[in-house]
Amino acid sequence: MAVYFYGCITMDGYLADSQHRIDWLHQLGSVEDTGYDDFYRQMDITIMGKRTFEEIQDLQDVESFYQATENYVFTHDRHLPVSNYQPVAGDVVDFVQQIDKGKNVFVIGGNSLVGPLLDADLFDHLIIQIA
Repeated sequence: MAVYFYGCITMDGYLADSQHRIDWLHQLGSVEDTGYDDFYRQMDITIMGKRTFEEIQDLQDVESFYQATENYVFTHDRHLPVSNYQPVAGDVVDFVQQIDKGKNVFVIGGNSLVGPLLDADLFDHLIIQIA
């Protein structure tokens, strides 16, 4: 298993703007420019926080996002409005440690997930683009 963080941050180190939104990312170029598609093809599982999920849940064709992976959202909600995303609660470190060792895990965001995984030294790869 390898655990990856792939993200883009602002020069001052933020992933989201002051309203916790990430729509500014769409101004930075296409996925072809970043190599994202090649990266994603290697992933088996995605993990994201509730705020990150809220940013994508209302996008057109959201079911097509991350359709090749098992997708988990850390939330206290028992059900999510998008079918291919599974709610999960608990400790993200424990969750990642129990994943099959043959799987690649893409941690999409946010800080409540990334911070504990960094503290536990569970990331194998950090791919960070700076805007």
